[in-house]
Amino acid sequence: MTDIPHLSVRNLSKVFATDLFVKPHTAIDNITCFFPEGKCIGLMGHNGAGKTTTIKTIFGLLKPSKGEILFKGRPLQVADKSEIGYMPEVNKLAANLTCKEILQYHMKIYRPKGVAKKLYPDLIEKKLREVELWDARHKKVTKLSKGMGRRLSWSQATIHNPDLVILDEPFSGLDPLGRKLMSRLIESIRQESKTIILCTHELGSVNQICDELHILQQGKLAFSTINPQPNQLPAPIFSYKLKITGIDSETLAKIQKQHSLPDWEFLHTEDLLHTLGFDDYIHGIKWIRCLIENGILFTEFRKHQGFEELDLEQYFIT
Repeated sequence: MTDIPHLSVRNLSKVFATDLFVKPHTAIDNITCFFPEGKCIGLMGHNGAGKTTTIKTIFGLLKPSKGEILFKGRPLQVADKSEIGYMPEVNKLAANLTCKEILQYHMKIYRPKGVAKKLYPDLIEKKLREVELWDARHKKVTKLSKGMGRRLSWSQATIHNPDLVILDEPFSGLDPLGRKLMSRLIESIRQESKTIILCTHELGSVNQICDELHILQQGKLAFSTINPQPNQLPAPIFSYKLKITGIDSETLAKIQKQHSLPDWEFLHTEDLLHTLGFDDYIHGIKWIRCLIENGILFTEFRKHQGFEELDLEQYFIT
């Protein structure tokens, strides 16, 4: 893993001007964000925020109006696309081909490095078994359910073993069993230290899988845990979580001042329940000792990893 982001988006804008009599529409507006190597980064936003346009621009399906996209520190080139996998929000599969033929055609186009052609059939079988489509390998796309189509799209996006995988709403149209399988598939490549861009509204999945997060709002980057935006809420990223109950915010602040307790990295308050986040374990312990000495109730202190779903929903809505 290097210090250079796997993918860098710098001052990226996309303006659609399709009609002389209609004002041009700015879908993405001067976005700068980074996608570190070996991380799963959530790309979120309300409907129409610019997520899909950003992804299509990154992948080269749309030409940017301004800005640049860097792949491993240099301008993204056509040859780099063999190292990228893309799963679109809507399945883009040739209707007259079978599952097996789709992957055969994909392998001929991408020609993964270091893989002999004679091994392609084995890789295709392994991938179709992985997504539970081997028994349907001779079915044409028109005969597949939407869930089966999503799994085939996943296979197409990952069979050439890309270093960067872009997933646009991978859970769309899946039933609970399908979502569970998709989560497991994403986690499997996450464990392989692939760089993943996960564009989804599934907050629970972001909570479980993502290491970092970007949130778009009306075409602009409104929130980021990697490159914080001006005036954004503090990032909900911290190492240890302490929950305190039974006191109001004024009392909490007074206790901290009176006892010179360490500052928190994160604070979420709901009525008389306060969730404090600390990067340093000792800071949490100092708070606990003070709470015990003053007879104040705390309900939880534990190591924290990833995003809290409740906090993430609040950040997203805000």
